[in-house]
Amino acid sequence: MRRNAKIIQINGLRGLLTALFIITCLAAGFIAFPGFVAMSIWNHFAGTNIPEINLFQGVLLWAIIFLTYFIASKQSVTVSFASPKELNEEEMKALMERIKMQSQARMINKMILKNIEEKEKHDASEEKETKL
Repeated sequence: MRRNAKIIQINGLRGLLTALFIITCLAAGFIAFPGFVAMSIWNHFAGTNIPEINLFQGVLLWAIIFLTYFIASKQSVTVSFASPKELNEEEMKALMERIKMQSQARMINKMILKNIEEKEKHDASEEKETKL
């Protein structure tokens, strides 16, 4: 879970309507309008040989253009198709042993931190008693 997560609270019908309005505006601005522009440009340059497209097809054209640009601009995008390898018995045992060790290390760390906190509280209370 992210520590600095932004939480949006929607209260009542007014908040629900506001959220719906915002989502509608975002969809219109980032999906429908560019799709309309792509459709208009396509239909403007479509001659008698190329069929005209509707708004849905314009949105699909916009998505293709956007995804192509996104993939072309990223240098580290890789696409891989493969089935995951299954672990053999030795690897599975080693993995389970590692998980057990990490779990034990977490428990030991928690106990050590708890003891340190208790020691600090005890030292602080003794220091207060000596001052009095």
